[in-house]
Amino acid sequence: MRDNRGKRHSLALVLTGLVAALCCGRDGNLSRLHRHMNNQFEALVEATQLTDQKVISRAQLPLLLAKVNGLRFAQILFDWFGFLLDEDQKRWFSVDGKELRGSIQPNHKRGEACVSAVAHEGRQIVGQVFYSGNKESERPTVSQLLDERHLCHQKITLDALHMIPLTLRSIHTANGLYIVGLKANQANLYRQCICRSLFHCTDYEQIDAETNRHGRTEQRTYRAYSLESLALDPRWQKTGLATLICVERNRQQGDIISQEVSYFVSNSTPATQSQAAELFDAIRQHWCVEVMHHQRDVTLAEDDLRTAKASVSRLLCSLRTLVMNLLEGMNIKNKAAQLDTFADKFPILIQFLNQKMVL
Repeated sequence: MRDNRGKRHSLALVLTGLVAALCCGRDGNLSRLHRHMNNQFEALVEATQLTDQKVISRAQLPLLLAKVNGLRFAQILFDWFGFLLDEDQKRWFSVDGKELRGSIQPNHKRGEACVSAVAHEGRQIVGQVFYSGNKESERPTVSQLLDERHLCHQKITLDALHMIPLTLRSIHTANGLYIVGLKANQANLYRQCICRSLFHCTDYEQIDAETNRHGRTEQRTYRAYSLESLALDPRWQKTGLATLICVERNRQQGDIISQEVSYFVSNSTPATQSQAAELFDAIRQHWCVEVMHHQRDVTLAEDDLRTAKASVSRLLCSLRTLVMNLLEGMNIKNKAAQLDTFADKFPILIQFLNQKMVL
């Protein structure tokens, strides 16, 4: 009878093996990740120079991962592989949350969720914070992320869920800029902004060229209106609301023609057409965070990996974040093809990880 008491495994080797497995497209199942670690174990030991090691068993793998301090690991991840944020040269970042569907337990509707901040330029993930969807809300988690990663003094795009005074005030008072979606749940302000767009002249306007993708033609028109002299409710007084932006999307797919109008507000006060164009572009670029979520689901099969331990789910999410940043740094369009290349030519992956100082 085997006795596993007293066995020790190198955490660095295990985490490196998981990163390599993720880079080879083995996500979606913890057993697949473990099999890849087992099959490539000799190459991993040679690359890491961690001698006298034995491959961890499938049963022990989640037990070891559950003991990792996820908060500390995420901090090391972004401190080591991140980049410094310059308060003077502000950059645009999209902030949004994503539920880790593989963490949803039977008889539960929600699971673990991750809020990420993604740079518009370069698409790098610069920070993430987790929360339990069964017990917590995304709103305070976003505020936590902005504070921990010192993003309040940057330029932030948010969806309508975060159209709340506390979040906007924290960005505005830190001399940061924000663009946030506005919907009918903020009834008074929404009504005021619609009236402003209907009865006032636009300050700046931009009409994008028609795009034709997936058999659908689309054209976007942006209009910016000043909110100066607008009688705001007291709770909005210190948020710096200054500009309303209307985005009109006209689509045609076959014989079906549709139109959609979305509203956004910002504390920025554009004084030139180029400054207004920056706001218009930031609204369009906000979807980089949704693209990142889509790639995690489709390319890395994040939602397919089921685990009963929240700590394991969060740790693997952080490892995927590292992999996503490594792939973005390669400036490639087809990430799935790159994962296949790493899987077929494992020495190339080892060389790549050495160049990125992962090993």
